[in-house]
Amino acid sequence: MKKEDLKALIFAGLLLAFETIAYFGCKFSPFKLTILTSSFDAKLPFIPAFSIFYYLWYVYLLLIPFVLYKVNKKRMFEYAKIVVISVLLASIIFIFFPTTIERGVNLNECHSIFEYIVKFIYFTDTPNLCCLPSMHCVLCFIFIYMSLKTKELKWYYKLFFVLTSLGIVASTLFIKQHVIWDVFAAIAVVIISVIISKFSKLDQVLEKYYEHFNFK
Repeated sequence: MKKEDLKALIFAGLLLAFETIAYFGCKFSPFKLTILTSSFDAKLPFIPAFSIFYYLWYVYLLLIPFVLYKVNKKRMFEYAKIVVISVLLASIIFIFFPTTIERGVNLNECHSIFEYIVKFIYFTDTPNLCCLPSMHCVLCFIFIYMSLKTKELKWYYKLFFVLTSLGIVASTLFIKQHVIWDVFAAIAVVIISVIISKFSKLDQVLEKYYEHFNFK
């Protein structure tokens, strides 16, 4: 791997570390926990096969910024700017309006590999806190936005990233990790973040430090 490519992956990794620290830090909110429910989600089927999409998200956290770097380096910094703003806005909500959901799924006996995967997701994310907005959805909507905006990205890559990102959004509902309100909140957070990003020069700051960062 080229040195510059590795540098871009390290940058994406640092961005991922920021997202992770912010997310888990907000789980210690001192405010009263609200349980989110909706009749819409009660009607949705439980489809454990969508757990594959759910885990694809973790790959995209490194892949998407790297792809943006390969086609247009400045897009990677714009992506990072919107992500940072979105994470900060979401963190404010997580702290002052902590939420959870009741999954309503019994996986004491699993009958497929996908159910075992979902069971592992539940095991690693119990109690299920910081639900609104769904960070899976927040990042996916940013993936979609940046994919469509990046002119240098081939149309078939755009289509692939958009469809798979929508699959990830759907997975949060079909494996009962989130409710529809979490998705709507994610859309709102991303829209506000994109608007704020228009007045922010954070991408230029990130690029400046990136260019001065060197390793042997």
